[in-house]
Amino acid sequence: MTKTRRFLLAIYLLLLGACQARPDTSLPPEILFGEDICTECGMIISEARFAAAYYTPGGEARRFDDIGGMLTHHARQQEDVARFWVHDYETEEWIVAGDAFFVSVDDLHTPMGFGLVAFSDQTRARNFADQSQSMAMTFDQTMEKYLQGGALLEHPDS
Repeated sequence: MTKTRRFLLAIYLLLLGACQARPDTSLPPEILFGEDICTECGMIISEARFAAAYYTPGGEARRFDDIGGMLTHHARQQEDVARFWVHDYETEEWIVAGDAFFVSVDDLHTPMGFGLVAFSDQTRARNFADQSQSMAMTFDQTMEKYLQGGALLEHPDS
């Protein structure tokens, strides 16, 4: 192969790599329930209402079986995040985490035992919180409560 052909092949391969589409972080990542593995604990993700995910700025999706697992992983890895996603506890629809309301309930059995669930609607979150003698929080309040306080850095059953 001549130098010119090798050079053109190298340019072609570089352009081909640069043209690969990155995931659209404005859309939630796909989770194949019963197949995909949680990034934090390595268990199979099986319940949409507890599942969560985030994208790195490079478009890599991190998938989790528990919202608390996602927050723990993020705290440990200190990765930059393009967008956090959670599921509504009742409807199982994806929500951008910054638009969600969170309720933490000690005796709620989530996959990894963190007891943290999300709602797309503040009224539903407050009703659920009132029934469980808890409080509804924004994503920022949730991050502050759990990550700065270190509550999620250790597994609840540890």
